[in-house]
Amino acid sequence: MSVRKAVYAGSFDPITNGHINVIERIAPLYDELVVIVAADSRKTYAFTSEERMSMTKAAVAHLPNVTIDVCVGRYVVKHADLIGAQVIIRGLRNFKDLEDEHALAEENRRICAHIETVWVPCLPDLMHLSSSMVKGHVGADPDWEEQVARSVPAPVVIKLKEKFILDKARKHWTSLISALGNPKGVEDIFKDLITRYGEPHRTYHNLEHIITMLDELEQFGDMLTHLEEAWAIWHHDAVCDPKAKDNEEQSDLISKNHARKLGLPDLFGELAGTFILATKHSALPLDDRAKIVVDLDMAILGKPEKEFDSYEARIRREYDCISQPDFYANRSRILQSFLDRPSIYSTELFRSKYESIARKNMERSIGQLQK
Repeated sequence: MSVRKAVYAGSFDPITNGHINVIERIAPLYDELVVIVAADSRKTYAFTSEERMSMTKAAVAHLPNVTIDVCVGRYVVKHADLIGAQVIIRGLRNFKDLEDEHALAEENRRICAHIETVWVPCLPDLMHLSSSMVKGHVGADPDWEEQVARSVPAPVVIKLKEKFILDKARKHWTSLISALGNPKGVEDIFKDLITRYGEPHRTYHNLEHIITMLDELEQFGDMLTHLEEAWAIWHHDAVCDPKAKDNEEQSDLISKNHARKLGLPDLFGELAGTFILATKHSALPLDDRAKIVVDLDMAILGKPEKEFDSYEARIRREYDCISQPDFYANRSRILQSFLDRPSIYSTELFRSKYESIARKNMERSIGQLQK
């Protein structure tokens, strides 16, 4: 008896719960279901073919007879014929889809008459889903991740967030470098920073933290008046070793080295260095511009309770090399040292915006740590 093989093709940019539902319903009906990630050079995708294949593979890993393939530079129906499939599966969301899919099925029949098309209607609660809709939510609201999580698997939410953060990082970096006169060699430095902030142990001091600081820096005025601050933000956590006590000093050295490579004035690197060293948070900064960088670094303390608690949990994971009793004692001491200051924030803007919430968050956190 011949193997009953079907293919289910799409861009899957990214794969959604609607796609997965079709796959789960169809897979038991065939000996093998091949999910094909289509790659058309005429189209622009948010994710590369490799990224789309990886996300799709993770999403259907629980189905033993489902495999993943990619189709590049040929009709999907020809690819189906090449791998020995007899059927192409197509999902239908509404009557509009039916019209379009009927025309596509006729075209496929003209290309490979022996390949049949089977249409699978979406379930009513999934009819609204599309990859475009999912991508439209990204960055649209502070709670966009929660909205997207209703429509795609968890690994896809992570990938969308990484893509969103990286795109924002590129925009911030381009703006800074443009203001610095577009010196040569910036791409290597950008890649170095992205690699550093992408280190696997970083669950808080990562690229998202940098972008959040850069986003909030805009509250203090035009980029042209805060070039050294922006440079310092990019570099202040370049080194993040949970066991080391000189991370800021090492980050300052990297900052100065990067500045020299771009031919920036020594004074630029020195000034940015004072801002980087101020993020040790050993004392309140005296320099007005250092106050801005330090307050930006501590803004998370004054965020809503849910966001603050997530931050605390990520800090714990980042320092999982430290025993629980030692971490709790050290963390309580650090938070208490902030509470003991006349004010947590040094700029009037952040005192009015975050001070009261930060104190409540830290008092609550210390109480939990000391239990």
